[in-house]
Amino acid sequence: MRPLAEFIMRGRAQASVVALLGSLFPLISPAAVALVTLRRGMSDGALILLWALLPAIATLWASEVNAFMGMVTLAGILTTYGVALLLRGTNNWSRALMALVAFSTLAGLLIAQIVPDQVASITDALSEMLKGVQEQASPDVAFEALGVGFVIGLISYVIAINSVLGLVLARWWQSLLYNPGGFQQEFHQLRLSPVQGLICFAAVLYCWTQGGDYQAWSSLFAIPLLMVGIAMVHFIVKARNMGGQWLVLFYMALLLVNLLTVLLVTLAVMDTWTNFRARIQPK
Repeated sequence: MRPLAEFIMRGRAQASVVALLGSLFPLISPAAVALVTLRRGMSDGALILLWALLPAIATLWASEVNAFMGMVTLAGILTTYGVALLLRGTNNWSRALMALVAFSTLAGLLIAQIVPDQVASITDALSEMLKGVQEQASPDVAFEALGVGFVIGLISYVIAINSVLGLVLARWWQSLLYNPGGFQQEFHQLRLSPVQGLICFAAVLYCWTQGGDYQAWSSLFAIPLLMVGIAMVHFIVKARNMGGQWLVLFYMALLLVNLLTVLLVTLAVMDTWTNFRARIQPK
């Protein structure tokens, strides 16, 4: 990945090419925009942003059927650019993550207002799929009906996940090129303030207890806490010299075991007051 990052930073033409063609691959376009923004600032980042948005704009212009996906892509890249600007100005990951959730929520609500028919179609498709699953399931198992609110939350969650992954990739690239080891150090120290942690936890807890349409929203509001939990695991593995294979196992478990996500979120909330990492002595 380092050669690609070096190519992006050679000049505007190279960065524009990667931003334009990177739409064919996951995360490449938003990461290119974020890397240029983090390193060179608003104006250069905005220029690369325009090239990254061209495929999504072309999709919106050419086909009404694909307008929904074009708008989600558009919102994701714009969110990444905005959060990269904030991270460049503040050098504060906790604020960047809180802003990312806010931007993604706003983007999801706007998309629902601009293309309500497409959102309704997705809602109907999910409902039909859920009915099929219900018919094949045991009579004792009941699934809650999902409405438009769930779909809007899911859209916001997808935008947020793509944005945070693109931003992390860009920050890692920046560290490789200009500050070796810098990203690892700042990520290992990622913590939310007590107020930020309480806000996220209260939002997650409320949405989780409501269920149904609020399920996707609980996942969205948990992203800052989940990132803190992941940072804690990375810190422990590094401090105890446990080896990279433990991180591989951790991410496999994170994808397969839902309870692990709950545990990470809980630890992140507790860490806002107790700072567990300060008590761990490196080997």
